[in-house]
Amino acid sequence: MPMNLRLLQIADSALPIGGYTHSWGLEGAIARGLVHDPESLERWTSRWLRTCLGPLEGVLVASACRVVRFGTPEDLATLNRLAEVSIMPPSIRTASREMGEQLLALGVTWSWCATGLAPFLKVLPDEPEGWHHPVAFGLLGALAGGGPDEVLRAYLHQAALSMIGAGVRAIPVGHTHGQQVLAYLHDEMSDLAAALRDREPETAGAGCPFYEVLCDEQTHLYARMFRS
Repeated sequence: MPMNLRLLQIADSALPIGGYTHSWGLEGAIARGLVHDPESLERWTSRWLRTCLGPLEGVLVASACRVVRFGTPEDLATLNRLAEVSIMPPSIRTASREMGEQLLALGVTWSWCATGLAPFLKVLPDEPEGWHHPVAFGLLGALAGGGPDEVLRAYLHQAALSMIGAGVRAIPVGHTHGQQVLAYLHDEMSDLAAALRDREPETAGAGCPFYEVLCDEQTHLYARMFRS
């Protein structure tokens, strides 16, 4: 099977533009001493994927991919509104909107997906929130020819890579250790994608109060590298 280069591009750590400015509460965890070395970064990233990102954003990614294949633009808009009310920390919700809009702004410049994007982008003309990143990722992943499982695995991989990249800069952790942490998580990401790929969007949700506290604490740190 040939490599899906289009999906590989949207899952690149350089996309979406501005994604590097977010660390998803990691700095709050570092400030509390919860994350301080490669081992604790691996534990943090693993738990974040399993309890926070996967059950909410991951389910939305796979659902968005299925909607593009079998649903309507209005169905995708419904998923986006679900993301708006379900992503609870305000800083993370804002980051999701920023990155989703930035990713789709690039998408409309690519010949392979611009035409396919057009009907979906017309259904939120008056919505202030814009498109959230997991919904935008699932949309572009489907237009790239990926199925829910493949697109979800790519999403989890780019999310883990972004979190580890933030740890490399903020802890700091060496780049070699960062790549080792990512490799250790590959099997876990594949298992998580298999468990979430067929979940109905109504089941999307993550109840992680302490994570939300850390995200809020990060916005009040005296000095920080990341916006959220």
